[in-house]
This record gives sequence, structure tokens and C-alpha cells, in this order.
Amino acid sequence: MQKKSLLFLLCLICPLVWGDDGRSAGKLSEILSRSQLMCASAMIYFNPAERTPDPRGLNATFEHLNLMETYMVQLGQPEALVQPMRAMKEVFETLDRLPPAERERYPELIQQLLGHQQRLQQAASTAYASAGPDPVAADLEAQSQALATLLLDYQIRLYPLPHKGGLTLTPDQAKELDQTIEQRFETLLARHAEHADVLSKAKASYLFVRPQLQQVASGGTARSGGAEFYLNRASVDLDELAVAVLTPSP
Repeated sequence: MQKKSLLFLLCLICPLVWGDDGRSAGKLSEILSRSQLMCASAMIYFNPAERTPDPRGLNATFEHLNLMETYMVQLGQPEALVQPMRAMKEVFETLDRLPPAERERYPELIQQLLGHQQRLQQAASTAYASAGPDPVAADLEAQSQALATLLLDYQIRLYPLPHKGGLTLTPDQAKELDQTIEQRFETLLARHAEHADVLSKAKASYLFVRPQLQQVASGGTARSGGAEFYLNRASVDLDELAVAVLTPSP
């Protein structure tokens, strides 16, 4: 695909934000969410069973990757994050170059992508905690990360990976995360009543696909319903709202 690097180039003229703990934490939170969303989108597009994959999956994968690269530059390119990020990019570029006739290699490469994502997740989680998330945005960021985690778990369960051990949530973890998401939406709606439209839409999206997620988590098959679209959009909307609540009104 033709690389769209405008956003990445624009970030080069932006000031670094590492000194602003709240905003740095926000970018690290988006890396946590976007890395999971990227892998979920990659599994949708690079599926060996798909003869005519939807190009929107490829576009979404690249957009998540591009934004993460932008944030890496703005954060000063911390090596602990940059290394797994570069490895993810290399795997993605290998996938993107493969001709359709070699689609049987997709699962092997997706397995590598997920391994690098786990390394990035660990490094970004440590950096996020150290950056000191702003209390005003922390719950919004946590909710975005939680929805991204559920989507990634859902896609991993559906994808023909060689090895899924350690990559999916346990039943207890899935139940606890579901309860946490539900309770956090109530907290967010009470705390940010002025943003009820965005929060209600994100909550409705989650509730719409919740039965589908639970069905797959229990070993069932997926029905059509676009879980990836609804959870991807909700996670991104929550990240955008987290930025908005930290930005002073003019």
C-alpha cells in the first residue's frame, strides 16, 4: 500500500510533551489502546480465509501504526517502546508485501505481531504509571484501554493462530473486565455529564456487541454484528474525549 506519512511528518514540528505528565500519560494510554486495535484490525484484514478482504481493515491497521509512531516522536522516542514498535512495523510491512497466494503465512506473522505487541504493552504500561495519569482523564483512558483489550481478545479467539496460549483472557478475567467496564461507564456518565452524548454512544456500542463478545469468549461462533467497528470507534472516541477534558476552553 502507499504509505501515508503526513501525520508522522507533521509531528516532527510539534514540541515534545514528555515534561507534561498528564499529556504524556495520555499519549502512552493511546499507544496502549492503539497497539491492541492495530493487531485486531490486522487480524481482520490478514485472514487466510478471506479471499477478498475489506481494504478498510488495512487502512485502519496503518492508521493505528502511524499514530503510534507520531506519539513515539512526541514522547522523545523512549527506547523501551521504540524497539517493539519497530518490530511491529516490520511484521506489518512483511504482511503488506505478501502476495495473496502466500496467505497461508499470515497466521505465523500475526503470531509474531502479537508477541511484539505484548512487549510494547508491558513497556507502555510501566511508562504510563510512571508518567502520572491526570485524574480527570484517567478513567476515560482506562475505559479506552479496556475496550481495546476486549476487541483484541475477541479477534484472537476467532483467528487461526498457531498458538493462543497466554494471549486470551481467562473466564474470570473476562468477567471481571466486563463488570469493570459496565461500572466505569456509570461513573463516567455521572462525572462528565456535559459529555453524555459521546459517553452514551460509546456505552451503547459496547452493550450492542457485548452478547457477541460473551458468546465467542465461551467458545461459540461469531455472528455478524461488526464488533470490531463498534469497539474500535468507542475506544478512539474515549481517547479523544480524554484529550478534550485536559484541554482548557478558549
